[in-house]
Amino acid sequence: MTLDNRQKDILLTVVKKYILTGQPVGSRTVARDSSLKLSPASIRNIMADLSDEGYLEQPHTSAGRVPTSKGIRVYLDSSLELEPLSREIEERIKSTLSSVGPDLSQTLSQTCKVLSSLSSQISLVITPSQQLIRWQQIDFVLLRPGLVMSILVMEGGMINNKVIKVDDDISSDDLIRFSNYLNEHFQGKTLLHVRASILAQMQAARKKFENLYEKALQLARDSFEDASRQIFVEGTHYLFQGTDFSDLNKMRELFKILEEKSRLLKLLDKTIESRNLSIILGREEKMDELNDFTVISSPYSIRDENIGAVSIIGPTRMNYSRIVPAVDLTAKILSQLLQGIYENGSDLQGQA
Repeated sequence: MTLDNRQKDILLTVVKKYILTGQPVGSRTVARDSSLKLSPASIRNIMADLSDEGYLEQPHTSAGRVPTSKGIRVYLDSSLELEPLSREIEERIKSTLSSVGPDLSQTLSQTCKVLSSLSSQISLVITPSQQLIRWQQIDFVLLRPGLVMSILVMEGGMINNKVIKVDDDISSDDLIRFSNYLNEHFQGKTLLHVRASILAQMQAARKKFENLYEKALQLARDSFEDASRQIFVEGTHYLFQGTDFSDLNKMRELFKILEEKSRLLKLLDKTIESRNLSIILGREEKMDELNDFTVISSPYSIRDENIGAVSIIGPTRMNYSRIVPAVDLTAKILSQLLQGIYENGSDLQGQA
């Protein structure tokens, strides 16, 4: 069904009023707020037609109507007006993300926090795919007997640190030999390749290597133990502040999908593939846990290559005009920051 001008005007009036109030919208309200000079009775008939076509639904017999995901999609694709963000907000994002230095995990964690604060929604940031990030150098620091910090420097200067338990008899000299061996074999290779290679070599380590290098591989493996893609999550408390989700079952379902990383990654990776900001309505994805929620997601990149995504999950009835620009700007600033780290890291390599 192609909507005519009157049908579209009435549908958009219902959507905007519903987003503003969260309440079913009646024909009298539409007659007052729309640009059409129609009686409530005429509008009621058109709203009934829109319901028959799946754009609106009536929660209760005596109530007004609310938009379906199909109706909200029309609004998002044809009528959404974005609010410009202030210079102060832009500077706040930049200063917050810049404050943690080149540590990748901390940068992404801060990104998640600042976006949740700006949007008052649950925010998510997924780490880059190991297929795209390359190993530059690894170093180990002996913190005390039995405890080592691994410092993995990725291509471009991004850093990932991890504290690892080791045998008490491993010395600082051992750690230097471990790092020299690993860097000689893996420098310039993707993390995905390195991880697979380490696991494969460990299978034959007892036959092919001295005990020293067996321990080097084990230490590298432990550095990668949780190096599969992560999802940073912030702002779950905002869910309890909204009036739309008094239904504990709905909240329980949302928390369930937040814990199921593989399904969430599959959903968010669509943004990376599309290369643009996307607005995903849960009902369109046929994911029951997200039926009453929307995911707004934008990719972040290095060298014009999308490597991860910045997202929020909020109720379908959210302030899209304010939140969409916040997600988009945060992703762009994160990309600029990572590109700056990459270029500076590359310059340092050239000077070495």
